[in-house]
Amino acid sequence: MPVAGDPVDAYDLVSAARDLIRVDDRSTAGLWPRASAMLCRQAIEASLDDLWGLRCPAMRETSTKCQLLCLGDFLHDVELAGRVSATWDGLSRACHVRVYELAPTVEELQSWLEGAWELADAVARQGG
Repeated sequence: MPVAGDPVDAYDLVSAARDLIRVDDRSTAGLWPRASAMLCRQAIEASLDDLWGLRCPAMRETSTKCQLLCLGDFLHDVELAGRVSATWDGLSRACHVRVYELAPTVEELQSWLEGAWELADAVARQGG
């Protein structure tokens, strides 16, 4: 379990998001879907930051949209990059609360979390 001040790890963030989905607690009813989405988004951000630290530190200064456009070339996996980009779009909608939109479903969250985990794995392989 991470301690305050420790570097953020994408796997820990995804695991925490999955825990929120599994917990049946009345005190988190209505809150956990967006909290899980936020953790998933942070996991993707952490993986991207790790990748740029390994491959191209200057990419950290670009927008997330730009980073996602370049991701396939850096990972040598256009399919995964496309899934991560689509996941990012879904997470962006889920994390910006609008009163007329429903929170993400469990199925959506699980799919997004799988994508975030796959990205973390791909970045870990880059580190060797």
